[in-house]
Amino acid sequence: MLSRLLLFCALLPALACQPREPSPTLAFANRGGELRVLIPSDPHGFDPNASRDEIAQTLAPSLYSALLTLDPDGRLLPDLAESWDMADGGRTYTFHLREGVRWHDGQPFGSGDVRFTLERLRTQQSISHEAVRRISRIETPDDRTVVLRLAEPWAPFLAILAWGGTFILPRHLAADETALQSRPVGTGPFRFREWVKGESIELEASPRFHRPGPFVDRILFLMAADSSQAAERLLRGEADYSVTRVPLDLVPRLERAPGLRVLTGPTHARIFCAFNLRRPPLGDLRVREAINRTIDRGDLVRRALFGYGAPGLGFYTPWVTWAYNGDAHVPPLDRERARALLVEAGIPEANSELELVVPTLAPLEEIGALLRDHLAEVGLRVRLTRLPFNDWIDRVIRRQDFDLTLLAGSHGPDPENLSFRFGSRTANPNLGYASPELDAALAAGAATVNLEERARAYFRAQEILARDLPIAPLAEAVHVSVFRRNVSGLPHAEARGLISVNDFSLVRVRP
Repeated sequence: MLSRLLLFCALLPALACQPREPSPTLAFANRGGELRVLIPSDPHGFDPNASRDEIAQTLAPSLYSALLTLDPDGRLLPDLAESWDMADGGRTYTFHLREGVRWHDGQPFGSGDVRFTLERLRTQQSISHEAVRRISRIETPDDRTVVLRLAEPWAPFLAILAWGGTFILPRHLAADETALQSRPVGTGPFRFREWVKGESIELEASPRFHRPGPFVDRILFLMAADSSQAAERLLRGEADYSVTRVPLDLVPRLERAPGLRVLTGPTHARIFCAFNLRRPPLGDLRVREAINRTIDRGDLVRRALFGYGAPGLGFYTPWVTWAYNGDAHVPPLDRERARALLVEAGIPEANSELELVVPTLAPLEEIGALLRDHLAEVGLRVRLTRLPFNDWIDRVIRRQDFDLTLLAGSHGPDPENLSFRFGSRTANPNLGYASPELDAALAAGAATVNLEERARAYFRAQEILARDLPIAPLAEAVHVSVFRRNVSGLPHAEARGLISVNDFSLVRVRP
């Protein structure tokens, strides 16, 4: 097993955003078998672009395709567009679509489907919101060409289009919302077969897929609501791979299991405590600073992550090296100063209790318990509320009903991700934080393709976040992939890239 902390000490190449030559479609030779994948819960529906349905986003690459996609290292790859061109200084993008692509129901795919999808995305919130809203005109001069014109250059445009939230939907089913939510029709490697709510989702190989694969006959997504259950099902041979995170304290046991492989690697993923600034006393900067000064991040990594990670000190992922500002960091651990700040804010007199809402997933449950104990050291009473994943999504993400919560996820492939998480126009406004100064810095970082100018803008954005402290960064996460030894072709696990890609089109399962 690799040294856990050394995973964060190696230098990795910077992200590249250049198109690669499309690969020829492979035949169905040697296809067979079934891939059983554990997921935390049912999706709310099958809309692949829904910003607040993480399970639908997990399923999306199996069912749908986008214009372009990312490999595990964040490099752009062709998908429905076999190539693309940029002109007018970054104001015009022309996508040349693949010929002969068909939807799972046999209808032909074309440029009208792309137009329909992007126009639909203009009316809804998605993780691609910042990219889509910048498109001033969509042109479809023929069935295999899409021209997107931007009002002004925006450097992250292709990376955000490829990152997610822009899966192309079928125009011919525009009036059938039921199909989108419960009977999805896509152009992805697998087509929908059955959904038994609370138990499983079955997909079968599509004979019409336009890229290499798929190489298994079907995927069975199985519900594993909590982390321990996921680990036990893997150990019993009831699953081949788990999207549901396994408890890190069980990793040594999983490594010893004869039928399993465990691979660890760095990611863009970060874990942080989010403050709801709409709730007193968290709107008070002194309270947020006190909380940040109280947290022993090294203790969290040792005890909750079992060494699989590193303390989170900054406000962006250090793995996008050109954009990371190591000087914009959290205030140092100082509980005496934290107590003084709380006294200034009147917290002991108010005798406040904060509620920390966490999903029943490792390692967030374990981090939540330690965070509660850390805050008790300075007199802050915290009630820990654990919720099943879908209930947590409903309460925290949809209704924004929390004081404190824990969030985790990729902060790549581009620092524009900061806008998605902290910008005032974000499609994911969980924190109640808005800063015109931050918005201006983020806008400056996206307005130019000059890397030095972009870096200066994003450095400034991180300085603003370090000053305002809308979150408490906790840890830089390590990705732990657990899968059966007869499974190959899992992109993130075996390519060891920074981005977790749930693309199962190249997976093979040996008998």
